[in-house]
Amino acid sequence: MTRHHEAGRHAACHKILLLVTEDWFALSHFKPLIAALREIAHEVVVATRSSGRVSEIAALGVRVVSFDLRRASLQPLEQAATVGRLARLIAAERPDVLHVVAMQPMVLASLALRLVQVPRVVMHLTGLGFLAISDSRAARLIRPAAFAALGSIVKRNSTWLLAENPDDVAYMAENGADAGPRVTILGGAGIDPDAYPAAPPPANDPAVAAFVGRMIRSKGLDTLVAAQRQLAAEGVPLAVTLYGRSDADNPDAIPPAEIERWQAQGLVTWHGHVSDIRAVWRESDIAVLPAITREGMPRSVLEAAASARALVVTDVPGCRHFVRDGIEGFVVPPGEASALARALARLAADPALRVRLGAAARARVLDGFTTHHVQTGIHTAYQHLLSPVHGPTPWHAHAARG
Repeated sequence: MTRHHEAGRHAACHKILLLVTEDWFALSHFKPLIAALREIAHEVVVATRSSGRVSEIAALGVRVVSFDLRRASLQPLEQAATVGRLARLIAAERPDVLHVVAMQPMVLASLALRLVQVPRVVMHLTGLGFLAISDSRAARLIRPAAFAALGSIVKRNSTWLLAENPDDVAYMAENGADAGPRVTILGGAGIDPDAYPAAPPPANDPAVAAFVGRMIRSKGLDTLVAAQRQLAAEGVPLAVTLYGRSDADNPDAIPPAEIERWQAQGLVTWHGHVSDIRAVWRESDIAVLPAITREGMPRSVLEAAASARALVVTDVPGCRHFVRDGIEGFVVPPGEASALARALARLAADPALRVRLGAAARARVLDGFTTHHVQTGIHTAYQHLLSPVHGPTPWHAHAARG
């Protein structure tokens, strides 16, 4: 253990319990978070669902506990059972801080904290998720109760809210979950600019616009395909490539057969999951994320920007927090295929513009969205949270039911 690790640890924080939905999500996005938490606490326990990669998390110097949040289910009985299991896990671990990542786990943890108490809580918002953005009947019925539960926790002095853009913080407050001044805005999950160096422009003809992310409707893939169909009809040369898996657990998922039809029509090329994202941006000219709903701070945007790629995104929370129209790329209205097509066509026809916007995108990353910036924000939030003014609250558990 380095002296820096020992010096950074706070006397009031022996153990942090970190709740993340999936092991692959923890590895793809939250290694910097885990490293920061290890500098703050003597022990970090990560509770997550295993897809076979928990040993990689354990190798980061933490203990891993298997926990399945059943994120696809909105059934009240199943969710009640999950809340009960989570309360029992918290009671067994007795953490000084419960750190919960993403909207649905935050709601479930808020309900579990009616059954068991912890001295301090960090709610780590990475976007508002299906519960907040869906217009389904189930989501509309559950949403008021979910935000009421969240509000009961985030209003406490012993809770801190981490978020990735100010729009999400405002949405939380407007819906009854106001954390007041106990908020830190992070630059997403953070990017190591040395791991994602600026890449020289590729020698593509035609230019290549790449989408990296899950194959779900809310990412705007239908809009992207419609825009590409328009460009093809107008004779504008542009190749569109898709990288990412179909998310079978998500009710918003696009069936693989539909993506394969787009490919058969010559509109896109789908590469599925890729392990080396840097290679994607070395081989692509433009990064496109035409999301039609809210984002947190999309990692794919940060990775592309660090690689000095021009960006085309939509005017939604998260995307517009990073990309400034005409500076790092173009910001277009969500769901408007014609506007998206015009932005893509402009970049496809102007290599010098792509280089200029790409350089500005990398500079934007270096100005607040690096791993160092994010870890500094996490340390600062914990320093405030662990100070005497925010506690301590005596640790005691109630009987966990469910």
